[in-house]
Amino acid sequence: MTNWKFAKAVNENEEFKIEGLNIWNHYWHCVDKKVEVKGPDNGNVYYFKEYQIEGNDKTIRFVAGEFIDSSVGIYLKDDLSEGKL
Repeated sequence: MTNWKFAKAVNENEEFKIEGLNIWNHYWHCVDKKVEVKGPDNGNVYYFKEYQIEGNDKTIRFVAGEFIDSSVGIYLKDDLSEGKL
């Protein structure tokens, strides 16, 4: 199971790059429809979708969903939880 960590809350179409790719410039392919993440402020549980985008010979995966304030929460893989550092 992949653990996800909160990266940032952005407005729709506000530039946000992952490994050099602006996520809004690519088609988001849904990989998983129900990923449990915790909100950044109060730890509330949200169920967002996991997406992947492709560009520059890379496949990038992230979790995204809309918070109550209409901002989009972006979550990235937590490499520390997988022992990758």
